[in-house]
Amino acid sequence: MDKPSADYIKQMMIWRYDCQMAAMILTRVPMQIDYPPDRNIAMSYWAFPLIGILVAGISAVPGAILLLAGVPALAVAAVMLGVAALLTGGMHEDGLADMADSLGGHDPASRLQIMRDSRIGAFGVIALVLVLVIKLACLAELAQQGVTTLIGAWLAASVLSRAMMALQAWSYPPPDESGFAHSVGRPDQKTMLIAMGLGLGLAVLLSASLMVFLAAGFAVLITFLMGAAFHWHLGGINGDGLGATQMLSSAVIFMVMAIA
Repeated sequence: MDKPSADYIKQMMIWRYDCQMAAMILTRVPMQIDYPPDRNIAMSYWAFPLIGILVAGISAVPGAILLLAGVPALAVAAVMLGVAALLTGGMHEDGLADMADSLGGHDPASRLQIMRDSRIGAFGVIALVLVLVIKLACLAELAQQGVTTLIGAWLAASVLSRAMMALQAWSYPPPDESGFAHSVGRPDQKTMLIAMGLGLGLAVLLSASLMVFLAAGFAVLITFLMGAAFHWHLGGINGDGLGATQMLSSAVIFMVMAIA
């Protein structure tokens, strides 16, 4: 085998490992992977938008069937959100709730301690309810515009919001030397740019709507605002912060797409 062919196969294997690692980080799909020990796990962040397609694609199937069968749009939206949460283990929702609960802490150390508590508090419940209501309302409106519009926006928000996680992780360091975010590390600029480019390209292709560019702009804005707030609040971005980023950026994307 000549050298170019061997290099190509090696690169393909790295891409496969990255996709598998991204799936392990973002979903509860069982799999085993022998990730290269010399490769930083954070380098798999470029594949986050691809996992967005996996999660949104699977959860879109029952939604499309129910909508075509005449089930009310609000119920369809609830089913799609529920299936997506099952696939991810509700980790993004948990991150949003933990981040909201940390508002009860008086300093970064106490806030991080609150976030490590598995119990959910009043702030967490309120944040989850508000964000889920926003998503339900926007998805119901999109469903009224037709199944193609609904699924296109659903897929676009899924890939873009996970690209925002890569952007957030690149922008700020973890708040301390413990926890998942520190063990994974931070993606480099190249990895982040690939994730952003892939997320935007896939969102445009899957939604066939130019509103994606506006939605992406607002998603980037909310990501940077949240990052600055989290950095002040905690001293950095942890796994819960990335989950909250996915939840809030996807809600913003849905709102923009719903007014198209």
